[in-house]
Amino acid sequence: MKIEQVLADVELEYRGKRIKKKALVDTGASKSIISKRLALELNAFIPLDEPYKLCTADENRYLVITGFARLKVKFQGVEIPGGCTFEVAENLRKDVDVIIGRPEIDSWGIIFTPEGARLRRVPVEFDII
Repeated sequence: MKIEQVLADVELEYRGKRIKKKALVDTGASKSIISKRLALELNAFIPLDEPYKLCTADENRYLVITGFARLKVKFQGVEIPGGCTFEVAENLRKDVDVIIGRPEIDSWGIIFTPEGARLRRVPVEFDII
């Protein structure tokens, strides 16, 4: 896949503050992650009592997860019901502030097309238990 096929426009919001970013939609990521700098910019950073290391696909590389952030999300202009809880990494690459991982890819119904990542169905609907 070309890089433009795995990038998506997202708008993240916390308590009225909104930021638009390009997100990397990563089928190999076990979690959705944002950078600590972005979480702080949104004033949404909630620290963990005990940070942990999350292994990446790069050999001998890991992310340091220091907190989380619960954010409202618009994916490609479509509001995601209930938003998303992102893990916050303090050492995410400088060129990537948002990674959408496999759990959200599956639950939001994201598919990959030659034009890029998009939602299978709009509006996004979840089964209510």
